[in-house]
Amino acid sequence: MISAKGFTATEKCTGCGKCEARCPLNNVHLKNGQPVWEKNCTHCMACIAGCPAEAIEYGKKTQGRPRYYLGRK
Repeated sequence: MISAKGFTATEKCTGCGKCEARCPLNNVHLKNGQPVWEKNCTHCMACIAGCPAEAIEYGKKTQGRPRYYLGRK
């Protein structure tokens, strides 16, 4: 079963909303300037890959790991 429970935004989050805009399932929403993940997640990692601040983590599995980037420099 796929769950979005492990996704969090660190203190590096700027509240830019790119994670929300990039989610193909509209599963990420900003609440008080921070992303919140709903239950409809396929772990496509578009939110992580699209974060310019590298502020999104999936538990300890992504901490300190390199990111791939979607259409940004």
